[in-house]
Amino acid sequence: MPCEPKTLGSVGVFTSMLVEPSDTTDPCQPATFDSSSERYEILQENIRYTDVLLGGNGFTGTIDRTAVHTRHGARVVVGSFVMEVGPYELASWLPRINGNAASGNTYAPAEEFDLSAFDIMMKRDQGTVIYRHCGVRSATFNAVSSVGGPEQVMRMTIEIIGFEEHDSTFPATPPVLPSSDRLYWILGDGQLQLQADPTTSVPSPANQEWYFDSFSLRIDNNLTPILRNFHNVTAIQSRGREVTFRASMPYDNGVNAQNGGSHSPLYIDFFKGNGTLSFLSTKSDELAEIHPNYSTVISLNDLRSIRRTPNATGPGEVPLFLDMKAHRSGGATAQDPSIPPISITNVVA
Repeated sequence: MPCEPKTLGSVGVFTSMLVEPSDTTDPCQPATFDSSSERYEILQENIRYTDVLLGGNGFTGTIDRTAVHTRHGARVVVGSFVMEVGPYELASWLPRINGNAASGNTYAPAEEFDLSAFDIMMKRDQGTVIYRHCGVRSATFNAVSSVGGPEQVMRMTIEIIGFEEHDSTFPATPPVLPSSDRLYWILGDGQLQLQADPTTSVPSPANQEWYFDSFSLRIDNNLTPILRNFHNVTAIQSRGREVTFRASMPYDNGVNAQNGGSHSPLYIDFFKGNGTLSFLSTKSDELAEIHPNYSTVISLNDLRSIRRTPNATGPGEVPLFLDMKAHRSGGATAQDPSIPPISITNVVA
């Protein structure tokens, strides 16, 4: 029997993702990717160019459908990718997430969302495509306390929405991965402080630090594709931003003075106020030696909590789950708010 060749398909480990700002002079032209493009190490992705078959639903006299009346419907780029992040990655992605350019090291969203469109080149080993004119539909940051587990590293999940997919070729001279240390944040670098509304005076003292076991911060831009009378996306609009912060922490009554007693101020009393979630190199000997000025400080404005009853679901510690939404406030009138719901100061040094 003759020996037959074996065929090996694309393998995920050889995936590469590059990013470039979209071409604004010719919005129908994909961006040019080269050795200066942004390159990221991703954990997974599910970006896709959707497709549907329309028509062919009428009665044919049989129980089967016929193919001759079907057509391909409108298509849109959707999906997400996940990466581990530190200050280096955030410096590039925060303007796209907030839809607003940075002011020095501070990233805050404007009252109106700027898409800050970008193109993604995805090389899936043997096939390479470009996803054109994408925007950040939502960004979620999370980390979990563990010993030895990878989930303690801060992960960023970016959901995108875009216009089209184009077949392409990976650059002959692609951008190189970094050769210097640019370490990611882990949960142990984090610090959570809450400042209550002065009218309630809780929690006390002001800016009380709270220990926590996990967190999730989601910035949802609620992007919606607009097609008009075309077969593909012609515009992308935001239907309103929503910022949600969640965390799990010890549930106690104040006997543990180090955590301030979470029962009354954070569960019973409907906490409202401001919060600061900081990631600081000073909390780690490893980071302090390599990057002594690394920091990412997330300011959450006008938080309102949704109470979730703590439950004993097993013999271990009973957690208190925080569920809070941040809001825009300030200004001369309620109709003229000036303080954004979230502001992030990110220092890469």
